[in-house]
Amino acid sequence: MTVKKTVGLTVAAGSIAAVIVLYRTFGAFLPWREAAEVERLIEVAGIQPGHSVGEIGAGSGKFTAAVAARVGANGRVYATELSADNLAAIRTRVSGLGHVTVLEGAPLRTNLPDGCCDVVFMRNVYHHLTDPREFGQSLERAVRTNGRLVVLDFEPGGVWFLGKRPDGASERRTGHGVSRAEALAELTPAGFRLEQEIASWSGPMWFLMFRKP
Repeated sequence: MTVKKTVGLTVAAGSIAAVIVLYRTFGAFLPWREAAEVERLIEVAGIQPGHSVGEIGAGSGKFTAAVAARVGANGRVYATELSADNLAAIRTRVSGLGHVTVLEGAPLRTNLPDGCCDVVFMRNVYHHLTDPREFGQSLERAVRTNGRLVVLDFEPGGVWFLGKRPDGASERRTGHGVSRAEALAELTPAGFRLEQEIASWSGPMWFLMFRKP
């Protein structure tokens, strides 16, 4: 084999490896992956027609809209966000859906009604919390007895292009992200019991599902 061919194969192999790394790192954030992910979330969390579901930090409302379609008009979906832009985007996306309630969130509490939800979920939000234990208590109040809390997030360094902690994140955190062990240790005292754990959920993300006894 010539030197030119060897170099070419090496470059090609390096390019393929780089694509694989990028896919594993960013894959969970690609639109077509999100569509599959929300369907999987609905299935694993046991979200059924007629259920009441809350999404904390709903972004532009993609997951909220999909969950609203699942629970139907006899169900209820709550979506919270902090920024005015995101709140406006969610309201636009769910316009005409009378069973969706959009609420302004808060750093230390969900702002959801007490005992409102069969399932509450948060995706890539938990690592932003400034006081995870206090927020956990607010989550516990929002979830009905025998209801579920689902947390999806990524280990520190899992998204390598953002190496620093988000502004205002808990001082206990190191790096950008949060470990499953940390989330479990913080949410268990709030009254939740771990029901299911998936270390590799989507791209760099992990999955924890808790039950409120």
